[in-house]
Amino acid sequence: MSHVDLKKAKPIPVTFLRSWIYDILIPFAVSRAALIVVALLGFHFLHLPITSKKWEVAADGNLKVVTEYLSANSWPFVNMWARWDSGWYLDIARHGYMFIPGKQSNVAFFPLYPYLVRFVHYFIPLPHDAGWLLIGIIIANAAFLVALIYLYHLVRLDYDRSLAARVVLYLCVFPTTLFCSAVYTESLFIALVISSFYYARTGRWFVAGALSAAAALARAPGILLVFPLTFEYFSQTEFNWRRVKPDVLSLTLAPIALLGHLTLLRWQFGDWNVISKTETLQGWNRHFTFPWTTLFRAFPTITTFNGYHGAFEFFFTIALLVLVIFACFRFRPSYAIYSVISLLFIVSWGTLLSAPRFGLMIFPAIMGLALLGQNAWFNRIYLVFSGTLALVSMVVFSQWGWVS
Repeated sequence: MSHVDLKKAKPIPVTFLRSWIYDILIPFAVSRAALIVVALLGFHFLHLPITSKKWEVAADGNLKVVTEYLSANSWPFVNMWARWDSGWYLDIARHGYMFIPGKQSNVAFFPLYPYLVRFVHYFIPLPHDAGWLLIGIIIANAAFLVALIYLYHLVRLDYDRSLAARVVLYLCVFPTTLFCSAVYTESLFIALVISSFYYARTGRWFVAGALSAAAALARAPGILLVFPLTFEYFSQTEFNWRRVKPDVLSLTLAPIALLGHLTLLRWQFGDWNVISKTETLQGWNRHFTFPWTTLFRAFPTITTFNGYHGAFEFFFTIALLVLVIFACFRFRPSYAIYSVISLLFIVSWGTLLSAPRFGLMIFPAIMGLALLGQNAWFNRIYLVFSGTLALVSMVVFSQWGWVS
């Protein structure tokens, strides 16, 4: 029998490094490994015919059109993460912007992620299309890891380690988490949004402003950060104009960055409106619509031939709406403002297409789920249900099926 007095014994403190390993790195690594495994299994055991024009990285490392079936052995670790919009980002990285009136063009996509791929490729010139895509995958995963780190520390400003770890885990098993590792801009955007909030919360406003400017160059919703960050700034001054400092100018960096991007497109193509002209074309069909109109139009699609996608997007949006309302009552006003305007952005374009992917950017919704996850039953149900959806989505995406 030990003579140690358990009542007086002090627990071994958890070090900073250990908390990162257990709360961030392990969920990140395990979730990515699980996605890779199911995609590989899909390549080897699902031989689904390709019914429309698709592409993949062939054995020589370059893209080719798939005529019948996907290859299970040609660059599988690249191909599984490079589908759909990945081709647009690759095109921008390699060749820059292009606008063809009346046709879908890559000007619809924002520049930061593909140009970051180009920048890295300049110093690490990996050959062929496979090399460019591999750089895109590495950047996406590095950005996602950064996002998880900042999310963890942002939550720790208000809550304990347990909740912060749960928020990280819930994002890692979110139904559309695969896009945080694919050749997409989602993970970079999330990292910029969360880190800008973190530096705003800690009073480093020029850093927060610079990150919000980068977010405005990563995805269109990045400009929305102006509103919650402005409220956060003035709430920290207790809305006393005498306490306003020159660092308030940092709030203008995001609009300036967006204006700079639009100016370059105007200079290159002679039109301020090339983005919206491309977005409204058939295939994307995005145009400003009142949110309630979008929802009413989306509801009948859950019973059509494409009902699986329609139902997933519709019910996901409704669940997101509930979580945003919950977040408005439980979190800081700046988080609530960000959640509301982000949701309005998602449902104001006439379609719920990609809503489950766009929902990734609303980090207070993930925090709301984590709060609900303090209930053991809710925690188990979420991990099983969401984790299963995440794995299924990965298989569908890697097989050139539409996910979001």
